[in-house]
Amino acid sequence: MKLTTLLVCDAGLDKRQTIEDLIHSQPSLALVSTVSGGMAREQIGSLHPKLVWIELSPAPVRGLSLLAELREAFPEIYFFVSYEVPDPELIRTAYRLGASDFLDAERWRTDLPAAVQSILLKHQSESVSTASGKVVAVFSPTGGIGATTVVTNIAGYLGKYGEACIVDLDLQFGMVAHYLNLEPSFSLSTIDFSHTNFDSTYLRNLMTKYDDKLSVLAAPPELEDIGDIYAAQVQEILYTAKQEFRYTVVDLPKNLLDERAIATLDLADHVLVLTEYNWASILNTRKCLDTFKAHYNQEKLLLVINKSEWLPQDVLSECRANLNYPVYHEIQNDPKTAKWVINQGQIAPPHTGLGRSMESLARKITGGEQLLLTQKEEKGGGGFKFPAIFGGPKKQK
Repeated sequence: MKLTTLLVCDAGLDKRQTIEDLIHSQPSLALVSTVSGGMAREQIGSLHPKLVWIELSPAPVRGLSLLAELREAFPEIYFFVSYEVPDPELIRTAYRLGASDFLDAERWRTDLPAAVQSILLKHQSESVSTASGKVVAVFSPTGGIGATTVVTNIAGYLGKYGEACIVDLDLQFGMVAHYLNLEPSFSLSTIDFSHTNFDSTYLRNLMTKYDDKLSVLAAPPELEDIGDIYAAQVQEILYTAKQEFRYTVVDLPKNLLDERAIATLDLADHVLVLTEYNWASILNTRKCLDTFKAHYNQEKLLLVINKSEWLPQDVLSECRANLNYPVYHEIQNDPKTAKWVINQGQIAPPHTGLGRSMESLARKITGGEQLLLTQKEEKGGGGFKFPAIFGGPKKQK
């Protein structure tokens, strides 16, 4: 499949020719036209490209404004943004406005193939049958939040509604197998992607059973075993799992620039963004959500608060307002049960606080419970403020 591509470039002839050559170098891209920023909207309407590449030179702010305008007018189109240098502020703004990738002159020859592959994965994932199983990706922008505990327990409770599996995509430091007290014979590193029949039977043979309703595809046991696992191969695993299991839960790495993580996020039916009510976690989560919201809708992007404990109502209100996103679910803080489930390699019992919270979350994901905890923004704007319990606003030096 080829992605018809429109190049928007107001830079000089040399820059235009360089980018056109880059596009021609990719077998999956087909350049349909190169136009100025002023003609972009009209040409998109007549040529109907699947991908629009916007070069920000010579006026980056104007280029980003054009991106925002075109993204709103054509939400079904993918956008690449390029600039001479990888300016951090431009990169953040481009992603928040909905760009699929940011390419700079130093690395675009090496990064372009992966960027194109990511678009292809996203495009193909939108064609997956809705009758197949669901993929639930769990991502935490801050370490130590308890993401793996949530992964193992939500998968265990989803297993009550249909057979479930876990894919441990934290290739370097995945702990799912350890948390469930399993000793896998196979892992992601042992998959032979040249296998002529990568089907459900082959996938099941690579998994380790926790019980009749839950199986695990473990992360590599050693760092040197990671090998070459690419986004397209992760896609193949998840496509096969969707056809074989009612629910596939993916434990994601912290690195959002990992092409395997991006492929999973794009394919997932739900992305659980996990955080806590503390200032560092809220700050990282706000940054993460601001980027995710440009790419995923609210039905897919679900904010979950872990280790939720009693706090004054005004503090809770400030925390939720600072997140600037509806809270989908709160998991009760139950350190005693959490410690027990990890040490014993078990799923939290339903009579415990952790078990009740996970059971309720599983019901919501399956459609059995639709309550959302929404929070109105306080008057005076949506700027980030730290609740008083966390030390209040930082003083300016």
